[in-house]
Amino acid sequence: MMTGLLISLSLLLPATDSLSAVQRSYARGEKVRVSEGGSAAAYLFGPDATYTAAAASWNYGNDPSPLVREEGRGLSEGRIDIGTLVRLDSLSAVRGKVRYANGVKRGVLWNSSSDYSTLYPYVMADTVGGDLRKEEYVFSGGYTARRGRFHWGAEGAYRALHEYRQADPRPRNIVSDLAVTASAGWRPVPGYVLDASLAYRRYSQTQTMSFLNERGKNTAILHLTGLGSHFARFSGATDTNMNTRYTGNGISVAAAWIPLRESGWNAAASYSLLEIVHYLPLPNQTEIPYTELYTREADVRVQYLSRSGELAWKAGGFARFQWRIGQENILDNGAAGYIRELARAEMFRSGTLAAGLDGLLQWRRCWSLEARAVYTRNEENYAYPLRSLAHSGLRVALDAGYRRQRGLWHWKAALGGGLYRPFAGGLRIPEEYTDARVSAYWQEQYARICAGSYDAHLLLYAERQLSARLSLYAQASGGAGFPTGFGSAFYSTLCLGINF
Repeated sequence: MMTGLLISLSLLLPATDSLSAVQRSYARGEKVRVSEGGSAAAYLFGPDATYTAAAASWNYGNDPSPLVREEGRGLSEGRIDIGTLVRLDSLSAVRGKVRYANGVKRGVLWNSSSDYSTLYPYVMADTVGGDLRKEEYVFSGGYTARRGRFHWGAEGAYRALHEYRQADPRPRNIVSDLAVTASAGWRPVPGYVLDASLAYRRYSQTQTMSFLNERGKNTAILHLTGLGSHFARFSGATDTNMNTRYTGNGISVAAAWIPLRESGWNAAASYSLLEIVHYLPLPNQTEIPYTELYTREADVRVQYLSRSGELAWKAGGFARFQWRIGQENILDNGAAGYIRELARAEMFRSGTLAAGLDGLLQWRRCWSLEARAVYTRNEENYAYPLRSLAHSGLRVALDAGYRRQRGLWHWKAALGGGLYRPFAGGLRIPEEYTDARVSAYWQEQYARICAGSYDAHLLLYAERQLSARLSLYAQASGGAGFPTGFGSAFYSTLCLGINF
């Protein structure tokens, strides 16, 4: 009966009361399904019925030798997530999400800034490191409607993040991240939707650094510029050099070709750019920009979905390329009583590629087998003194899963693992221009990046119907990674939630 109900659920009709909370939850876990493409308008054509889900979870991770030490050796975090989709009628729908997280990033080294992956390489750092406490709020909501062969939608998202340390040196970072998206499209041929979207992003971060014990300023505050280089002129623990500000503006465009049935071609492409200016407050003037970071990212994905009786599958390929260009300002000596910008120079450049193939086979909507192979390559260069980093590798992964909904119960389990094999690379950090601690750090970091590894993970899920529109679920997941010669890393998540 459940299979019949899912097949008969129309993509353009409002949710029916015949689906219980457990049945709706089971339907949302369908692996071979219509893609929403990430659009603020396209989710009107998705198969999900009206639902609301709320969950509380605890995340824990420990990695003695992480791949990115600037993000810490582990995370202890509690989270609350609430998401909803409401189909107002057959022609309109709304959705929204709320998330609150509170926790600790443990053992952060050579980084005192938040959102490291966004700001790299222009982050502040100290030579001590330590734990960073974090508190994060995320809100998003959107509306979409359809008339005839045309559809349109709008969505907004806001993230606020506060990170700080409770031991000297004490960074305090406040992040504000706003994004708005508008999208529209039409059905040029029966069974398919062509969708396009345009998004704007506004990013800002304010960072201050302080010492509770002024006599204990035994660490240098560094303004890093990539691959172990930094602004030596602004290094130190003076009040002038310990405050900074980032502002960024970005725009992205995307297009998607989406099937309205359970078989057909699904394709998506996007291009985004983000410019972040880094300001430094100085005596006798408000502030001066001294670095600019330009990030460009292009994504493309093509898949084919097919369903025939009890057998369904999808297969495709994807590619993502990111460029980063860093410009640094050349400043005068301030003899006139204030510092002026004399020129700009392109000092940092990086390129990252991730491309691969993936596929999924599903039988009787219960058993599934997924496979993925991803090739990655990263190159970074700093102009003077010349520094460079390059590495590449291939990761293959296989995941098996089982899920079932019967009566008042819905349960699922998944088990998987992967193997990473590094290829040739290289690191050049001239020691005569580098602090010995920084050089040693990058040598060890490069060895970790180029280490082969394997990993495994497990997920268990159980859900119980409490009433016609309410169910309770519990989920436990965990995994481990084993880089060659660098010990073991572990992570786990425990979650308790309700669906209604």
